[in-house]
Amino acid sequence: MEKKSGSKKGLWLGLGVVGVAVAAVMLLHGNGESAKSASGVTTVNVGSGNDGQPFGYLDKDGKPAGMDIALIQAIDKKLPQYKFKLVLSDFPTLITNLKSGKTDMALYQIEKNAEREQDFKFGQVGYTVWDTLLATQSATGKLNSFADAKGKKLYITNSTNQATLTDAYLKDHPDAFSVVRGTYTTEQIAQGFKSGQFNVYPAPKYSIDLLNRQFGTKLIAGQSVNHSNAYPMFNKSADPKLIAAVNKAMKELKADGTLKALSEKWLKGDYVPKD
Repeated sequence: MEKKSGSKKGLWLGLGVVGVAVAAVMLLHGNGESAKSASGVTTVNVGSGNDGQPFGYLDKDGKPAGMDIALIQAIDKKLPQYKFKLVLSDFPTLITNLKSGKTDMALYQIEKNAEREQDFKFGQVGYTVWDTLLATQSATGKLNSFADAKGKKLYITNSTNQATLTDAYLKDHPDAFSVVRGTYTTEQIAQGFKSGQFNVYPAPKYSIDLLNRQFGTKLIAGQSVNHSNAYPMFNKSADPKLIAAVNKAMKELKADGTLKALSEKWLKGDYVPKD
C-alpha cells in the first residue's frame, strides 16, 4: 500500500449490501484510524457506487473501481487533513445515506436539480457532462424532445436526474408515454432494448457511447433535452471547510489535466465540462 509522505491518512472502504450491513476496510495510503487522529486528520465518509460501470463498481477481485472511485482517490491525495472512507451502494441508497448523514459527501455522476439543491450542497466544479439525450434504435428514429417520445416506452434509473426530468414532463402530460423504472446495469439496459421492454433511454452521451461500444446496441440520439454536469454532492450539514477543500482540489485536478485523463481512461473520451 502506497503511503503518503508525512501522513497516516488512509482511504477506507465500507460496503453496503441490501438488507445486510457489511464493514470492510481498505487502506490505500497507510495505516488509517476510524476517528479524528491526534494529528488532526479527519475521517470523511464518501458515498459512491458498487454496481455502475464505468463510474463506481467492484471489479472481479472485489475492489472498488471506476471513474468516480478514481476521482475520489485523486481528491483524497490532495487533502492530507482528511482521510476518505468509501461507502459503496446502489444509487438510491447513496442518496438516502447522504441525506441521513451516514455519509458526508458523494461522487457518483450526480447532477444538480432543484429538488436535490433543497436537500444537499453541491461542489463548484463539474467533472462530467451529463446533457440528457433520448437514446433510441434506428427503427424508432431520433427524438429531440419528450414530446417526440409520445406513445413510446422509456427506461429510467431510479433517483436520477433523468427520472426527475421524465416525471416533470409526465406531470403535465400524464398519458404521453409509459415508463419502466429500475436500477439496471448497462447490460440489462442493452437487453431491455433487444427484448422490446423499452425503446427510449434518457441518458448522457457517454452512457450511449458505452452501450454501443460494449453491446453493439447501435443507439442514436437527437438534440439534448437538458444541459447538466456531474458534481460532488455534500450533506446539508457538511463542514464548509471540507466543501472548500474539495472545491480547491477539483479546480486543481481540472487545471492540471487529471479530470481529462480520468475521463479518457474510464469513459473512453473527453467528457469534462468546458464551462
